[in-house]
Amino acid sequence: MKTRRTLSLALAAMLLSSLLACAAQPAAPDAVTTPAPDTTLPAVTEAVTEAPALPQDHLGEADFDGAKYIVVGRNAYAKAVTASDMNGEAINDAQYAAARAVEERFHVAVSYEDRGDEGEGSIVDGIVRSGDDTYAVVIGHDGNLISVQMKGELYNLKSMPQFDFTQPWWTKATETLAIGDKAYVASSFFSYFCMYYVRVLVANKTVAADFNLTLPYEKVFAGDWYLDDLIEMCAAATADTNGDGKMNADDNWGLAYVKGNLYTFQNSLGIDVFHKDADNMPYLDFNLDVAQGYLQKMETLLENSAYNDPAGDYGAHFFSDGRALFCYCNLREVCNIIRDTDLSYGFIPAPKLDENQKEYITSATDAYWCVPISSAARADMIGTITEALSCQHYNLVRPAFYETTMKGKLADAPEDTAVLNMLPATMSIDFGYAYYQVITAMPTLRDLTNTTTSGKLASTYKKLSAALEKQLAATVEKYEKLE
Repeated sequence: MKTRRTLSLALAAMLLSSLLACAAQPAAPDAVTTPAPDTTLPAVTEAVTEAPALPQDHLGEADFDGAKYIVVGRNAYAKAVTASDMNGEAINDAQYAAARAVEERFHVAVSYEDRGDEGEGSIVDGIVRSGDDTYAVVIGHDGNLISVQMKGELYNLKSMPQFDFTQPWWTKATETLAIGDKAYVASSFFSYFCMYYVRVLVANKTVAADFNLTLPYEKVFAGDWYLDDLIEMCAAATADTNGDGKMNADDNWGLAYVKGNLYTFQNSLGIDVFHKDADNMPYLDFNLDVAQGYLQKMETLLENSAYNDPAGDYGAHFFSDGRALFCYCNLREVCNIIRDTDLSYGFIPAPKLDENQKEYITSATDAYWCVPISSAARADMIGTITEALSCQHYNLVRPAFYETTMKGKLADAPEDTAVLNMLPATMSIDFGYAYYQVITAMPTLRDLTNTTTSGKLASTYKKLSAALEKQLAATVEKYEKLE
């Protein structure tokens, strides 16, 4: 009971601060800035006496006279946006508080509709073809919604003046998903899935100590954490601990992972097939030499110091048994598997490829969302409420999610708090991955460790390059014709 009361008081404090921030009057255009990510390492010995200022939206005030704002999606997607009641769980109660604050501020009714196993294409088709304007937002699987947008059934989000894409509750993935000056699907803190599907390296602090290894927080915050460093640490933590003369599931490994799930790791190291120009137009630019160097290093890591966990779940089960230094997984696996163990764990971002990579890239696949074109007449209300919810979720749900992920240990782990605070400003996704259902030649290159070897990479790319060019051109042409 004491824990629940403490949590409720903390949520109330966060809600009050968020209300004061998100209800602010519009600022002058030159006053709108994007807060820089906090990459500094907090002093362990100093108590935090003042909470940092929360970012604010610039929506002003509006009264929508009790309008219904309904989010629709399949299975758990819609439920990741809001909660219908309080239940004492940190994330749920933060969602509930955020929705109620937005309802009171703008006089609307926020709710969700779960369509079970119905697919995103079917949901959107049914809504648009019937001219149904009941639903404000459709949320769902990332790749599926990218395919849906090509049908011309979605509203251009870039035409909605309420959306301030410079704010921290919008992830970089939104611009990646867009082509030119139009965007039909988005990634933001509108739901907690942008955190749920964030990939990080989870570190076992006990294993690190056992092998006399220092976790690389200083390198991380200095911007000097590279793939070679990860390979070196993983090699140092790989040992035949049962003494049978061979490496197997009973020994200790540097990295726990699942084969076929390293596509986002590849994205985080900048091995992209497509890039964007100054006008946000995609073009083919696969650096074969850089990709081959990456693949050679990954082959060294995976063949010598990494355990492919047959249990799945990104290697989280093997890691949870205390037999790996690192696990590359979603924060989802931390919430659902790792946090229920007695492990002393922390977070390290995916490394940079080398000193030529300027910034860390945090891959987050997310559950994208969109506005059906049949609801265009309500665009003013939908834009306002969606932006307000995203602000509230950034300020309330994000800290609640991180606190839950860390099993209430954030106050005792300032280094890990600082890493988590780095993630929002660096979250992105590769254009090629996002459009893999449309550009069908892409899947072969989206995870090189799963589809080819360094010795065959050049010939593999040569076979695919013409198809990639042709399919990209067709995609851009079709996209440009969308309203």
